Amino acid sequence: MNNSRFFTANQRNQLFLNSDGKCQSCKKEISLENFHADHIIPFSEGGQTELKNGQALCQECNREKGAKLKVDLSLWMPPGFEARGWQQDFWERSFRSIIQQVDLPTSEIKAFMLHAFPGAGKTLASLLLANLLIARGFVEKVIVCVPSDFLRDQMEEEAQIVGLHLNKKKLSSAGTQGIVTTYAKIGSRVQETGEMLNSELLRRECNSFKTFVIADECHHLAEESNWGESFLNAFSNSRARLITSGTPFRTDGQKLPWARYYKRQIDLSPPHAYSYGYGFSKWNMSYCALADRVVRDVVIHSWDWEVNFLLNEKRNGQIINQTPFSFKISENLDEIFKDEFDPETGRKIVDNSNLRRRVKAARRKGLLECGTEKHRYGTDYVKAQLIEANKKLDQCRRFHPWAGGLIICDDIEHADNVAKALKHHTNEEAVVIHSDAPNDKRKLRAYRKDKTQARAKWIIAVGKISEGVDIKFLRVCVYMTTITAALRWTQIIGRILRTEKEIDWEKQTAHFYQYEDGMETVTDENGNITPESVNIKLYAETLNQERNLLREISNRESHENSGSGIAGNRSSFTAETQSVSNGINQQIYDGKRYDNDAVSKYEIVTAKTGISEVKFADIVEKVGAEEIIKLLSKG
Repeated sequence: MNNSRFFTANQRNQLFLNSDGKCQSCKKEISLENFHADHIIPFSEGGQTELKNGQALCQECNREKGAKLKVDLSLWMPPGFEARGWQQDFWERSFRSIIQQVDLPTSEIKAFMLHAFPGAGKTLASLLLANLLIARGFVEKVIVCVPSDFLRDQMEEEAQIVGLHLNKKKLSSAGTQGIVTTYAKIGSRVQETGEMLNSELLRRECNSFKTFVIADECHHLAEESNWGESFLNAFSNSRARLITSGTPFRTDGQKLPWARYYKRQIDLSPPHAYSYGYGFSKWNMSYCALADRVVRDVVIHSWDWEVNFLLNEKRNGQIINQTPFSFKISENLDEIFKDEFDPETGRKIVDNSNLRRRVKAARRKGLLECGTEKHRYGTDYVKAQLIEANKKLDQCRRFHPWAGGLIICDDIEHADNVAKALKHHTNEEAVVIHSDAPNDKRKLRAYRKDKTQARAKWIIAVGKISEGVDIKFLRVCVYMTTITAALRWTQIIGRILRTEKEIDWEKQTAHFYQYEDGMETVTDENGNITPESVNIKLYAETLNQERNLLREISNRESHENSGSGIAGNRSSFTAETQSVSNGINQQIYDGKRYDNDAVSKYEIVTAKTGISEVKFADIVEKVGAEEIIKLLSKG
């Protein structure tokens, strides 16, 4: 390898022959006498003086490039596709990182990490990068790993669009440019021996070819899990590595394979990572999804209702104690059911952690109860939210006729019962997607491709639409699940934030209906105990308040003790919902809360313009009614 800044005569001759007599940038004809031997990665940035890092340019292109690395992927872009600024930025940084390492021993190669907010376009960006690496000869094959069969099929379709043909049926790249498979298939073991056969087949691929591995939605992997172990075994000899996620963290705190960490937090700082969030962040002050309008603006409809329920303690099948509770969904149960300490010794004499856990779970589950004898078609909360969300979806369809809505439920039974409740309260049929639903994959695929008004307005799911599934016309989401983890919440809201080119951006605002849960008492880094927003309340506030500077969304899910109380106690606990009463219904937008009554007066204006009522309320508060008159006059 030549460590000099200048290419040797033999290297120059080879670069010219490789160029076929044309500038590698503008395709203008060049001659052996007048071309410029250029470093793809500038020498000033650590680029090596070797053929893999060399290209032939004309004088003008070399001068324009200067010391800036440029990559051109236009040859593989779909018709009409225009690269976004963040994608170009990502390609240049990831390409530089990858080719600087491609000749290192495989044990020293580090993965590049892409964090891109759901709906931003990371799939296409990753596949186009694969095309570039193959075309430039840095790798020979690509292997894409995804978390589900549906995403495997979707990835294979997306790859074909950019000219990549991937084998989705077998773990062999013969006759194709690579493979797309699932983490479950990689992690499967032979029942009799426990051998990781599929992992070994992929390892052989990496030994036979210079391979680029893309781990999509990499948060499904954990270093200490079976999937993580088989993944690392399969791809330890890969030559180039990219891990991607819209939610790059795990609720169990385990580390992700190939990811880098700093002070036990995932490190998304350059040059080994690229972060493209909903808003600007400490990792990227140049690009963000909302500013680029590649995701929709969103209004959070946050409802704080009161739940009245009984907590039954049973022993040997008999109720031995029954305690009534009545709390708003936002009330801080940590403050209400404090632990008690001996004032002299500081020893805990009453531990209410199990009680807090049971009451929190019962309150949340009681709010969303549906299909029981007492609440056959849902509690009053379920009824009111389904009616209101359906009304909002009808409003969206005035300017977006094929717009759809998504309802996320707790489990299969809950999803089926919510579908019946939706039919009962709104007369709307829904497509229900879960593992017990007949032909669920086929129905999901058909729903995704149907952009007619005749298609069912609503789709109801448990987990199959939580991430990666690209249905751009989803505009309204009802969060009817008791799960409050940041990972889950971010994945779900991402389903309704993808934009459609056919509709004006201002007229495709998304609407997310959720409960207000919750408040907890937490200890900050200085040891101060204070009440703070947690769970989906925290994430909703963060997403709205940080439109201009999105804070890092940390996982504040409560890791509560799941034990059954005192050792030897055979008691079990069940909750019995009595009633759910109307509370405060608000819309959160741009960091402010508006009562529904305050924005309902703009419904007529919304019907005429397609722009959300709460946006008009926001404009009136900021600049007065005159601005609305100007806005309407433009229309």
